[in-house]
Amino acid sequence: MIKAVIFDLDGTLIQTEVLKATSYAKAIHYLTKGQISESNVLDIFGQFVGLSRSEVVRGLANHFSEELGSHLKTNDLELIGEQLIEKRLEEYRSILEDTDLLSQHFCTFTLGLFHKVYSDELSVVLATMSHLPEAKRITSIMGIHEKFNLVLTRDDVKNGKPDPEIYDLAKKRLGLQSDECLVIEDSVNGIKAAQNANMTVFAVTNKVTRKSVHECQLLEPAYIVDQLEGLSARIYSFIESKKKESQKSQ
Repeated sequence: MIKAVIFDLDGTLIQTEVLKATSYAKAIHYLTKGQISESNVLDIFGQFVGLSRSEVVRGLANHFSEELGSHLKTNDLELIGEQLIEKRLEEYRSILEDTDLLSQHFCTFTLGLFHKVYSDELSVVLATMSHLPEAKRITSIMGIHEKFNLVLTRDDVKNGKPDPEIYDLAKKRLGLQSDECLVIEDSVNGIKAAQNANMTVFAVTNKVTRKSVHECQLLEPAYIVDQLEGLSARIYSFIESKKKESQKSQ
């Protein structure tokens, strides 16, 4: 029986994956003096969704190393990464200060599921690769921070997704088994992390992650939700089926 629903944050409860991708695109466009267009960065960003900040920076710095190195006058990937993250954080901080912009990116149907799960008194958990200050600010703006039974961020684990550490920690803190937890994710790396923790996961896709989620073939179609209007019905159908299975076995 499902006792806890674990939500990813970026791209799941709020479309910050789009905003984060944009901040990286703007930073690389700026640092290469326009040689790399924002669209060039956005086209390949999907492969980095769900990774930690340092892993994203490392991946992008390596992918665009020639252009970035040429304009930054260094071939040292560590130095390139440092300048990239500095400019990217500058761009992203300005986004986080824009409450109106953030509110335009709330994931309405996933939030609807969150509130239904909360009202039904199942445990609700946040498991995100964002750092705590960012996660707390965003979920506070959304009005849900105090409703979580447990909040886990990149600061709580050594290994980021797709390592299962954050999900393993969640079930340990809750005192639950893997089959009592249901995960809502949006990215390939998040899906892998949940599966590596032996948890059932549903993917809610968006324009950044949809292609990669379908192409990775990690999930059967029944567990991929592209049309989010039907998300709550799909999730509750699964929860009810697990409840009936549990009752039969008793």
